[in-house]
Amino acid sequence: MRKLLRNIVFLVNVIIVTLLLLSVLGSKVSPVHSSFLSFIGFAFPLLFIANALFGFLWLAKLRKRVIFSILALLISWSQWEDVFQLQSVKVTDKTSLTMPVSIMSYNVRMFDRYNWTGDKETPNKVYQFFKDENPDILCVQEFFVNNKIPHYSEANILSKFKQYRYKHIEYNVETKTGRKFGLATFSKFPITRKQPLYFKNTSNFSIQTDIVINGTKVRVFNNHLESIRLKAENYHFIDSITYLNETERREGVKAIFTKMNEAFDSRSFQAESIGRHIENSPFPAIVCGDFNDTPVSYVYRTVRGKLQDAFVESGSGFGGTYHGKLPSFRIDFIFHDKIFKAYNFERTKVGYSDHYPITTILDLSPKESLLDL
Repeated sequence: MRKLLRNIVFLVNVIIVTLLLLSVLGSKVSPVHSSFLSFIGFAFPLLFIANALFGFLWLAKLRKRVIFSILALLISWSQWEDVFQLQSVKVTDKTSLTMPVSIMSYNVRMFDRYNWTGDKETPNKVYQFFKDENPDILCVQEFFVNNKIPHYSEANILSKFKQYRYKHIEYNVETKTGRKFGLATFSKFPITRKQPLYFKNTSNFSIQTDIVINGTKVRVFNNHLESIRLKAENYHFIDSITYLNETERREGVKAIFTKMNEAFDSRSFQAESIGRHIENSPFPAIVCGDFNDTPVSYVYRTVRGKLQDAFVESGSGFGGTYHGKLPSFRIDFIFHDKIFKAYNFERTKVGYSDHYPITTILDLSPKESLLDL
């Protein structure tokens, strides 16, 4: 009986190891070819931890079976480092850095235009947050204006960003009712070139902005990749799933999985497009934005490419940036060229949006002057 129980436990261990390795494979294979692998990627943290626990179990019992768990942990270790960091790297004195520049990325969810937070003061709190944090470069996703509503007029909103002399704003959606949806990059340093990067068949897009920082030219990419676009009925299903019958549950799960699958495919093409722009950039890149995907994903790997992840360099914990009804994952990122160094990565848990803002300090100390490239 005890032998049977051990074999069952080992079988569960093998299944978890297999799923863990498949999730790693999913970060290297486009969802267009296998959406199943992309779904498994969401479970990577739980699979990794479960496999580690099995490893401790077999090690404590001095079983040779531990080798399976150890090998799986080694193979997936780099993905784990992208997901979890034990200790952050911080500097308390910026004067110790050569050329410190603070970067913030924040999906503001249209400045809470439809009062999702239930607090009418949320827009003003967002503006005050930006003023208090005062980053040198600010990348905003879901930037929203409505010139027929004074409080949301472009003039009024831009008046909240007076600390920034330079700005790059692009709108991908403009309606007859005066509403505009887009992306905005604000900078305290001169902007020399602006360009929108559009994707096919979607309102999501990216912008690239060339900025000269004390003689060093960088190209900043501000991105908002495809979201799952869950509707009210999907969230209602999530809230009431325990009260539904089997048929209702099956239909509800199918609807959500269909939306996720479509988003996986769209993001993969968008990531490939952004990745090519980053790779072809003549200047060191800083990449910010809402990717709507996790660190163990094809999108993350494709956009990051050879860049560094500021969270991996100087963050701590899991760093989940999604703030909503679904489990929190790290889906907002700041990447940068390897010639820079990141410090003080932070995720600020303010409830003004369905995302949390992220910030880091980059020390821009390139090996050679890049202004004349």
